[in-house]
Amino acid sequence: MKPPGTLVEVGGRSLHVMVEGSGPTVMLVGGLAGNWFDWDGVAALLARACTVVRFDRPGFGLSPASDEPPTVRGESDRIGAVLDAVGVRGPVTVVGHSMGGWYAEGFARTYPGRAAALVLLDASIAARHPLALPRRWRLGVSTGLARGASACGLQRLAGPWVRLVTHGAPDAEAVEWIRLTFTDPDYLRSALIENAAYPDLGAELERLRPLGPLPATLVVAADSGRSGRWVRAQRRLADRLGAGFESLRPARHNMMADRPASVAALIASMTV
Repeated sequence: MKPPGTLVEVGGRSLHVMVEGSGPTVMLVGGLAGNWFDWDGVAALLARACTVVRFDRPGFGLSPASDEPPTVRGESDRIGAVLDAVGVRGPVTVVGHSMGGWYAEGFARTYPGRAAALVLLDASIAARHPLALPRRWRLGVSTGLARGASACGLQRLAGPWVRLVTHGAPDAEAVEWIRLTFTDPDYLRSALIENAAYPDLGAELERLRPLGPLPATLVVAADSGRSGRWVRAQRRLADRLGAGFESLRPARHNMMADRPASVAALIASMTV
């Protein structure tokens, strides 16, 4: 299969980047272990009137892996560097899903002149974890689990099934990419390392939040109809950030795969 997009040198690393369409720029930032194909439906709709940029962080999609755990500041810098690499200099609408919402917000705060608007799709919410293992233990355990799951064949058997459960049935064009990605040992290791960094990322974002005001911001909550607790938490996040608020019902957490037309319309409403 011919890979979509291209590999671009960013900060001394090769990253898989896709640029589609023309018009005002929208930067799509995936959540925990997110891949370029998660955004296919949304990107196709937005590209009718916008320039859509999406990329795979190290270890995900088609980007080579790194053993370095992510930081909010580092991922904010990466977003800016990707935009530089593809020649986007003006302000963009930056969209972050789930934990990618932390990276998108970090970018908006540390690069205020480059973020015209911010859209947070079911963004992660920082929480204290008093019983969390020390950082080096979390990272070590995650690496060991990844190696074990890959070596015994569990990843090969369960990986594509996990993706089906979390995102629903994929488009026919994405099936083979999903199989290749979700059975790749580097992908599983990168995903568990990013997950292990979760407490550190949430604490780091809290330290960055006093840096400055956000641009026009919209918080979008996925409402599955099962419990209102998560939607209320998302509304509180919107209140805290001085943001607008919308909910999609019914929608699962991976709303860009679940409700691409609705998500694209909300993003377009924030695009300048």
